[in-house]
Amino acid sequence: MTVVSMRPDHTLDTGPAFLWDRQLRAAIETIGASSGPPPRAMLIGNAGSGKSESLRHLHRVLLDRGEAAILTQLPDAAAIERTPSDTVLLIDDAHLLDEEQFAQLATRAADPAAALVVAARPWPASEHLRVVARMLERTLPAIVLGHVSRSDVLPYLDAHGRAMPEPCLQHILDATGGVTWLVAEALAQHDELDCAADAAHGELERALQETILHRLDTVSPDHHDAVEALCVRAPRRAATDAAADDAALCGYAEGLLLRSGRPVPLVLSAVRAAIPVRRLAELTGPLAAAQHGADSEDPDFLALAEEIGAETVGAALVRQGDRMLDAEPGRAEEAYREALLCGADPSALTARRTRAAWARGDLDTAIAIAEDATAVTSAADGDLLTDISAGVWAARGMMAQADAVYRARPPDTVDSAALASIAAFGTGATSSTPARNAGVAPSTLSVSMDLLRRGLEASTAGDCSEAVLADFVRAAEMYTSSRASGAVPELPAVIAAVVALSLGATSTARAVIDDAIRGGHGGPWAAPRLLLWRAWVAVQCAHPGEARADLAQARELTGDLSARDALLAHAVRVAIARRYEDASGADEAWRHARGIVLRTEIDLFLLHPLAELISAATRAGDAARIRPHFARALEITAQLDDPPLWIAHLRWAGIQQGILLGNPAHLTPHAKALVAASADSHVAAVMAKAGRVWTSVLGGSVDPAAVEAAAAGLASIGLKWDGARLAGHGAGRTDDRKVAARLLACARELHPTDGTRKTAETGDTAEQGSARTTPEDLLSDREIEVARLVLQGKTYAEIGEAIFISPRTAEHHIAHIRNRLGATSRSEVLTKLRQLIGEDHAVTSIHPVRASATGQSPSPQLRVSG
Repeated sequence: MTVVSMRPDHTLDTGPAFLWDRQLRAAIETIGASSGPPPRAMLIGNAGSGKSESLRHLHRVLLDRGEAAILTQLPDAAAIERTPSDTVLLIDDAHLLDEEQFAQLATRAADPAAALVVAARPWPASEHLRVVARMLERTLPAIVLGHVSRSDVLPYLDAHGRAMPEPCLQHILDATGGVTWLVAEALAQHDELDCAADAAHGELERALQETILHRLDTVSPDHHDAVEALCVRAPRRAATDAAADDAALCGYAEGLLLRSGRPVPLVLSAVRAAIPVRRLAELTGPLAAAQHGADSEDPDFLALAEEIGAETVGAALVRQGDRMLDAEPGRAEEAYREALLCGADPSALTARRTRAAWARGDLDTAIAIAEDATAVTSAADGDLLTDISAGVWAARGMMAQADAVYRARPPDTVDSAALASIAAFGTGATSSTPARNAGVAPSTLSVSMDLLRRGLEASTAGDCSEAVLADFVRAAEMYTSSRASGAVPELPAVIAAVVALSLGATSTARAVIDDAIRGGHGGPWAAPRLLLWRAWVAVQCAHPGEARADLAQARELTGDLSARDALLAHAVRVAIARRYEDASGADEAWRHARGIVLRTEIDLFLLHPLAELISAATRAGDAARIRPHFARALEITAQLDDPPLWIAHLRWAGIQQGILLGNPAHLTPHAKALVAASADSHVAAVMAKAGRVWTSVLGGSVDPAAVEAAAAGLASIGLKWDGARLAGHGAGRTDDRKVAARLLACARELHPTDGTRKTAETGDTAEQGSARTTPEDLLSDREIEVARLVLQGKTYAEIGEAIFISPRTAEHHIAHIRNRLGATSRSEVLTKLRQLIGEDHAVTSIHPVRASATGQSPSPQLRVSG
C-alpha cells in the first residue's frame, strides 16, 4: 500500500496541463468545497490524461483546508476498511484492484457519508468498478479525461508565455487525435525552426515515433499484435469478436486508439513505419488471398474488399517500402522484394530497389539492378537509374565513367542534369547535356542544384571571390533542407568544403561539414564521407585528435569504404602521420595508402588529398607511383583553363615535391603557374611568395622577417603545417642562434603539438594502498613531451626537430628531468621514465618526432648524459 499523507511542497505545479481551466477546475473546486456533502467523485481517463495529477492537486487542496486526506495507490482491503468515513480516501489506478479490495471499496462507496474519490482507466472495466462508479456518480457526474481541444491548449500556452502558429497547433491536434499525453509530447518537442521548412511536421512525427512505439511495447503481446493489426487494416464495420473489442479498449486506455477503435494518426504512421515487412505480409496476405479467391457474393469477402479497396497487397508493400526508403533502406528493400513475390510490377520497382541498395551502401547490387533494367515507368525513374549508375562509378573513383553514363543517357530532369554537371566538371569538362524538360517549378532540391552549377561555372571561370563560396554554401544548405538521399557523383557539402579550403577558409569548410552532418545531408549513406571530410579539415586546422576520432567513426559506420572514400581515409591517415609521427610512422601510412592509389582515378574534387599523397610518396622515395595521378590532375585543370581556385593547392604540392627532391627545375613550372594566378587569387599569391622565400632558405639565405611573414601567410590560408615547416627550415639553415630560436618559436606557434595526452590511471591497490604517481605530478607538459621522445630513442637534434625547440633546449629539459627524478645515470633515467610514463606511452606517443625536411632518417643514437 502506497500512502501519501504529508503536506506536499507548494512549489510544485498545480493542476494538469491543458485540462485545468475547462475540464477540471469547476469539478475539483466542487469536490474540495469546505461546505456541503463529503467529497465523492469518479475520474475516468486513459494513460497520461491527468488523473493522477488531479488527485495530487485535490489532495493538496484538502490538506490546505485542514481536512484529513489520504492519497493511495493499490491499498489493501484492510486499509480501506479501517479508514474513517470522514477521512477523504483518494485512490489512484482503481482498475488494478482485486476482488477483495473492490469488495471493501464498494462497501465504502455505498455509504453516502464516506468521503471517497476514485481514479481509474476505462479498461480493464470490471463489474465491481462499474458498481463503484454508479454509486459515486449519484453525488457528482463522472469526470472523463483523455482528450483536449484548442480551447484547452490555448490557455495553457498563454499561461506559459508560448506562442504557436495556428497551422502548427491545428496539425498537432489533428495528428494526435487530441489524446492528452500525445499533445503534451508534441508540444514539448515542437520546434518552429523545423516546421519553417517542413509544413508537414515530418521531423516532429519522427521524433515522436520512438515514444509511441515504446508505449505500444508496454502492453501485452496479444494486445500489441491487435493494435498493430488495426494500424495495417481498418477495423471491420460489423466486428463482433470479443477479443478484438477487448484489444481496442486496451489500446484506447493506453492512449493509442480512439474510442472507435481506430488508431490515432501519429500512432498509425509510427506503427506502419516500424512494422517488420514479414509481419506486414502476414497481416495483409490473407486479405489478398480472400480478395482474389473468394466468391464476390460472400459478405465476408465484401467486408475484406472494403478494407483494402482495389489495391493489392503488393501495392501496400510498395507504399510501406517508400515510407522506409530514406530512414531504413534495408527494410525498404525487403518490402520491395516481398512486393515482387505478391505480383507487383518489376519495372515499377526497379528504380526503388536500386535506390534502396545505394542508400545502404551496397554499390554492386545497386549498379547490377540498374544495368539489368529493361524498362522504366517514367522519365524520373530513368534519370534515377542514371544517377545511381553514375554515382556508383564516382564512388569507385572513376569519375570519367560517371560522366560517360550521363553523356550516353542525357538527363530528362533539371536535378539530374545538375548532377551530370558535377560529373563533367570533375573530369575537367566545362559543358554537360542540359535537361530536356527545364522550366518546371523550382523546388528546394532544384534550387540547390542551380546554385551548385552556377558556382562551378564561376569557379572554373577564374572567380575566386566570396560570392562563389556563398553559392556553394547555400547549395549545401538547400540540399540538406531538401532531405535528398539519392546518388550523386559528389555531395554538395563536400564540394562547398573543398572550395572553402581552396580559398583558405578552413573555418567555413568546417562549418559547412558540421552543418551537413547535423542535418543528415545526403542521407545515411553519406555520413561516412562527411565524417572523412571533417577529419580532413581537422588535420588542416591542427586538430589531430578530432581527425582520428572522425576517421574511426567513419569506419565504424560502414563495413567497406568505397574506393574514393578509402583514398580520402588514407590521405587523412597519411596527413596525421606526416605531421605527428616519426619517419617510420609516415612511411608505414604511405605503404598502406599505395594500394588504394592504384585503384582510384583522380578527379577535380580530390585535389586536396592528392596533394598530401604527392608529398608523402615523394618523401618515401615513391614519387613514381603518384606521378600518373599528378599528371592526370594537371590535365583536368588544364582542360578547365587552369582556374586559380582549383590549381593553387595542386601547384603548391608540385613545389613541395621539388623541395623534397632537391630539384629546382621540378618546382619551376609550378612556381610560374602560381605567379600567373596571383593576380586573381590571394591564395596563389601567398603561395608564390612563400615559394620564393623557401627557395631562398634552401639556398642558404635566411631573412627571419621574410620567413616569418611567409610562414604566417601560409597559416592564414589553411596551411599551418607548411608554414611551420618553412619556419623550421629557416631555423635549421641559419648559424645565428637568436634567429634560429626566433624561427623555432614561430614554428611552434603556427603548428603546436597535439596537447591531448593520456593521464596515468590512479586508484588504490591492495599492494600499494595509495594512488599512483602521474607524470603531471613531477614534470611539466613540455618535459613530458621530451620524456616520451627520450623513451623512443631520439637524439637531442631529433627531439628538437619534433617539437620545434633547439637541441640545446632539449638537453636542458633532459637534465631537468633527471634532477626531478633523482636519477644519477642514463639507465636509471630510462627505468624511472618507463615506470612513470609507461611503455605504451613511449611507443604510441602523442608527439612523436617528425622526419627532417630533407627526408633523411634520424640517427638512432640516444644520448642522455649521466
